[in-house]
Amino acid sequence: MLVDNAITPDCESPMLDNRSLIFYPAGTMKLHSDPIVLIHGWGANSEIWQTLPEKLSEYVDVYTLDLPGFGASPSIEQYTEQSLIDWLHSHLPQACYLIGLSLGGMLCRSFAAQYPERVLGLVTISTNLKFVADSQYQMAMPMADFARFSAIWDQDPSACLNRFSGLQAQGDQQQRQLIRQLRSMNSGIDSIAGRDMLKLLADIDGTQQVTKISCPSLSVFGAQDYLVPIKASSQLPKSHEILVVDSAAHLPHLSCEVQVLDKIRAFIDQSKYQLDKKQVAQSFGRAAKTYDSAAHIQKWSGDKLLEGLSTEKSPESIVDLGCGTGTQVALLKRKFPQAQVTGVDFSAPMLAYAKDNQEDCSIKWLCCDAEDLALDDQSEDLVFSNFALQWCNDLNPSLAEIHRVLNAEGQFHFAIPGPKTLWELRQVWGQVDQDIHINRFVSSCQWRAALEMAGFSNIELTNTTKIEYHPSVKDLLWNLKTVGATNHNSGKSKHLTGKKHIKRLYEAYGQFETSQGTFPATWDIIFGYAVK
Repeated sequence: MLVDNAITPDCESPMLDNRSLIFYPAGTMKLHSDPIVLIHGWGANSEIWQTLPEKLSEYVDVYTLDLPGFGASPSIEQYTEQSLIDWLHSHLPQACYLIGLSLGGMLCRSFAAQYPERVLGLVTISTNLKFVADSQYQMAMPMADFARFSAIWDQDPSACLNRFSGLQAQGDQQQRQLIRQLRSMNSGIDSIAGRDMLKLLADIDGTQQVTKISCPSLSVFGAQDYLVPIKASSQLPKSHEILVVDSAAHLPHLSCEVQVLDKIRAFIDQSKYQLDKKQVAQSFGRAAKTYDSAAHIQKWSGDKLLEGLSTEKSPESIVDLGCGTGTQVALLKRKFPQAQVTGVDFSAPMLAYAKDNQEDCSIKWLCCDAEDLALDDQSEDLVFSNFALQWCNDLNPSLAEIHRVLNAEGQFHFAIPGPKTLWELRQVWGQVDQDIHINRFVSSCQWRAALEMAGFSNIELTNTTKIEYHPSVKDLLWNLKTVGATNHNSGKSKHLTGKKHIKRLYEAYGQFETSQGTFPATWDIIFGYAVK
């Protein structure tokens, strides 16, 4: 939800000009405290972002920033690259993620190179190293074309902006809709600022700066972009993650918003949050003996998955990926007695417990990570996974492995927690400190995109909400610890979680106490099905 633009960041920052900023506070599912700041390009103000800031703010605080002379932001005396960097230095929070569009991306890149300690992650959209080509750099707009365009601004800024709307939309699958959308926006550009920023656009050279970028970086390009040729993506360092949106032109965040939004969310999640796999495996190993007594939600979701498996065409080979204590391995074997069933888990102690406590000696057991399955290509008819794949830092390697080991027409059935899971606990911890205490869970849209990228088809995803009620907050926390579902972010904690923290947590959670004196914990469960 959009809040009065007089609100300033709740973090230490230099003096801010509130006319330049609009704040979109994060919702109840706030994942972390570091904000995102979006900076537009030439020819527009922050209105160019449309609904992107509000959708990003579902999980994190978001600010949009009007460059000087654009929108409500006052002009400045000089428009050199350094003066703009100095201006950003006085307007940005002490630490943030930057998302820049075109010229905005070039300025964000310059700022990140000069002030690396201020930028946690960098996303550029339709941003070239140089906007105008020269003898050393050809993957850009020809100088003659740029000169003609600049001359139009000097003669008639309004006509120039109309022309620019057409150029930004040219070649996009939504070209006509985009042009109408752009021409309905109020760009609010000071004519002198517009002229000086055009000159700056031609002058900035990021070929050296880009090598100084130390933060995680994502660059988004539209394959049909007339203003920034797609060949420009090949000039970026290998450390930069790249997304090419095939059907988009210069504004992929408008014509392909869902794809771009999901990629940005995943990028920020990954740069902020890395699971320590060794800790996860050890935690589940310690929880092996108590797991089944507390894993009520996991048992319920596993039973629902099993019910959805058809016996009309019995699979000959089945893998339970993330099998835990082996409870569902045994049920799979009972449902498909002729099949070879293999229980796979990356926790050796958990797998040893499963092997010792499941009586069927025909079941195979395999200790390996979902991102590197020790199984042959096209060896399985069915991969079954219940509440396991949320422990992967990156979905893509795991889904690629699952696709690899499945036979043609092989089926993948899974259940995983969605982003609203434990939102009450996440919100309460946010009132106690700024550390990450709740594991992050990706959305159905992100799962669908990852499944499609891996090569799956016939994808079906459904969300179900299940609420557990606990007699106390202590019991809720004990339940999570008992099933090994504690946070294992490798960079998670700035503070010790001592008695004072826990006491504050108990007190804050009281806001959710029911009339029956119980405390709810919401589970947002995504059930999925896909076919190779």
